[in-house]
Amino acid sequence: MSAAKKFKLKPMLGLAIGAAMCYPAIQQSALSAAGEPLYNILSGTMFSSPVYIDFFGIPIISVDYTGTVIPVYINNVMTLGYDNVMMPFFACTFATSAVVLAIFFKTKDKQLKEMAIPNFISGIFGVTEPAIYGILLPLKKPFIISCIAGGIGGAFYGHFNFRKFILGVMGIFELPNMMNPDGTMGNIIVAFVGIGITMVIAFALTMIFYKDKEPAAVSAGAGTDDVTANVAADAKQIAASDSKTQVADAAQKTGGDKAIEEEKREITIASPLKGKLVKLSDVKDEAFSSGALGLGVAVMPEEGAVYAPADGTISAFFPTGHAIGMTTADGVELLIHVGMDTVQLEGKGFTPLVKVGDVVKKGQKLLEFDMDLITNAGFSLVTPVLVANSAEYADVVAVGKETISSGDKLLSVHR
Repeated sequence: MSAAKKFKLKPMLGLAIGAAMCYPAIQQSALSAAGEPLYNILSGTMFSSPVYIDFFGIPIISVDYTGTVIPVYINNVMTLGYDNVMMPFFACTFATSAVVLAIFFKTKDKQLKEMAIPNFISGIFGVTEPAIYGILLPLKKPFIISCIAGGIGGAFYGHFNFRKFILGVMGIFELPNMMNPDGTMGNIIVAFVGIGITMVIAFALTMIFYKDKEPAAVSAGAGTDDVTANVAADAKQIAASDSKTQVADAAQKTGGDKAIEEEKREITIASPLKGKLVKLSDVKDEAFSSGALGLGVAVMPEEGAVYAPADGTISAFFPTGHAIGMTTADGVELLIHVGMDTVQLEGKGFTPLVKVGDVVKKGQKLLEFDMDLITNAGFSLVTPVLVANSAEYADVVAVGKETISSGDKLLSVHR
């Protein structure tokens, strides 16, 4: 199904092909049990394969499509007493871990630094997904470095025929599985040397080549989907010149009038939704709960509509309709993200009513969304409302209520 979507086919076609390839009568195990092969192709090479059936004279190389790499993890150990097919990839775990450790020492970004150590620890124990998807892929260059270091370590393991003799576990817990049953220590020594080579290369390359991005870019990429990061970044870029102009105009108009300046010291942002308030720290997505994308609050909506929380301009509106960037007339850059991971719906259930560049008034409807469709698809409706440029202000304070209506005061932004 994933391949069909990637190649822009109907998902059902991908499912049908997958189902057909699992048809029992064409599996190698079934064909080999039924009789001898018609002939072998590429005989005498490592690619030698028996041919049991053909299609108009074209040989069909049969395999068991119902099993892939792991059944091979199992067959080798059962027949050879060891497996060396997957062992070069053992290096990648430690390459990833070393890269995030180097980022911890190199970065000045507080949020990124806080994420690095937990991701390093989980990586050492074999769970690298948090580091890959939370740090390396969003930052791009560190991911490339981890691939290079992992490749070098894997080449070392391949050259020395690195093996494992028992299946199971990952990371450093996998090391006992590499102790040769005959009591020799050569294989386990190769394991430790490979770890050392991989981690030193990954750490050194990261320390040399990694540089922090602009604070906004790093924060936006530190732990949510790239879509949200792009929306936040676009909102900042588009709004930058307008914000400076508005600030300059405001200063000129006040003419040093302290009374007017004091009145403008607090900016009120209304709620774009009706529903129950949720503390940002309680949102189950670290990019939002940590404040990496900005300060604010979240709303669990009770109706499927988003309204403009102030007068301003739509600075970003992602094509899937789930996230809106807006710059208010006072220069506050807002990000409204409807639901968690709703980018995966690819626009289903969202009906945008405005577009980028539109000037909107407070209370104007910006978006309609199908609450039932989103929840039935398994996604949370919790909607963060963030001040993306909160670093430019003294504080952002949410109202102390449990429920709120659209148009009610939601946030106080202090200059």
